[in-house]
Amino acid sequence: IQAEVAGADKTIKAGKIKELENCIGAAERAMPPIRTFFLAGGTELGALFDMARTFVRRAEREVIRAAEAKEIFVGEQTLAYLNRLSSLCYALARFTN
Repeated sequence: IQAEVAGADKTIKAGKIKELENCIGAAERAMPPIRTFFLAGGTELGALFDMARTFVRRAEREVIRAAEAKEIFVGEQTLAYLNRLSSLCYALARFTN
């Protein structure tokens, strides 16, 4: 992601997004369905995943802002990757709590 944002001719491949989706699916299958609101910070590790999700979401918003302002160019795969990465952090926070 850093290379692409810096202007290198590299981008996230679709296979990497699929890997994240597989990890998310595995974590979700290991847990019961969500029936109530999920409160952050149940365990120290869960809190760290919550913080990581915050950082990833912030990065996603900033990349989108910079791309819309034509300050950088990033492919759709990179935006999808960032989105799935925040979903993985959420799933892992739930799993560890």
